[in-house]
Amino acid sequence: MWGLALKNLKRRKARTSLTVLGITVVVALSLLFLSVGYSTENKVIPSFQRLGIDLVILQQAALAAPYSNINASIATETAAYPEVAATYPYIIQVPPVTIRGSTQPAVINALLPSHVQSFYQVEAVEGVYITDYSNDSVAVGIEAARVLRLHAGDNITIGTSSSTSSLRVVGIFTTSGTVDDYDINMALPFAQRFFDKQGKISAVILKLHDKTTMEVVRSRIETAHPDLVVKTSDEYVADFSQPIRILQGNLTLVSGIAVAAGVFGVLNTMLMVVMERRREIGIMKALGMGTGTVLFTILQESLVLGAVGGGAGMVMGWLATQVLTIPSLIGITITLDVPIWLLAEAFIIAQITAVLGGLYPAARAARLNVAEALHAV
Repeated sequence: MWGLALKNLKRRKARTSLTVLGITVVVALSLLFLSVGYSTENKVIPSFQRLGIDLVILQQAALAAPYSNINASIATETAAYPEVAATYPYIIQVPPVTIRGSTQPAVINALLPSHVQSFYQVEAVEGVYITDYSNDSVAVGIEAARVLRLHAGDNITIGTSSSTSSLRVVGIFTTSGTVDDYDINMALPFAQRFFDKQGKISAVILKLHDKTTMEVVRSRIETAHPDLVVKTSDEYVADFSQPIRILQGNLTLVSGIAVAAGVFGVLNTMLMVVMERRREIGIMKALGMGTGTVLFTILQESLVLGAVGGGAGMVMGWLATQVLTIPSLIGITITLDVPIWLLAEAFIIAQITAVLGGLYPAARAARLNVAEALHAV
């Protein structure tokens, strides 16, 4: 029966090919969007949680850290608080980076390595790590190096609104899963000159001796500096999780529209199949084929369309996830992962699209009047 369904679809190769192409695009888009949602939620949030953040100081009006611009003196001021165990001042920028003639946005995290050691361990896996006084050089996180295909000794060109400079990659490093694995690290003093931010930083991360003093420290900072906002780790994660939720909602909407278009494509194809084969269907019913069998026969052809388009869409979608990355405003270049269950979900979407598109034509075929069908030309 399945072989017969495939044979019937081959009668109109052009129409069948276009329908399969439509389902392929639906599945590829669905897989890509599912992967974006999965990867952002399972990489971004855990990578920030591993930083050991207690409080983050930002410019109150800033949408995200790359848009925050505060005085660097706040880091020195808060470091003197008796409740503060360590500070982590940094600058986040997402400039265009040119590597071997190819340009793409990348996340630059400018910091003081001597301060970072109080929050997490940095291990050089290739070359060396930067120091507080490194000039004209950067170190690249292991995940960013994989995406950008960088190694120690390579050169990159970073372009900004005020300057363009070629910098040497002195090493590749890992922080065992924190957000910095996805960044390019630069020494903070050099970055302040390079990005024309003398005396400025994007934010300050604080680690406290006692977490119960969070509200005391926050109140003291916000009272002294009304233009600043102090967020807890949970609040900071919630802030950048909200854009992720909005992104997922928008992607779901686009995916739903694509599925609807795929359903109408299958519906149109199968309606044409039924109209062209009215006489054939009438003969089958006259020979004793039951309504349920006719219904299943037409649905089989829809499912074959779904299987072929689903398989092709899975391949296309998976290939897209291997070449696409998402440099986000929260300071992390997200690579896309596709677990097996996402592939299965994408294939199920193809079959649902095929069934929804084939139900009405199948029901119409099953209800055909035998006498009228036999007299069809």
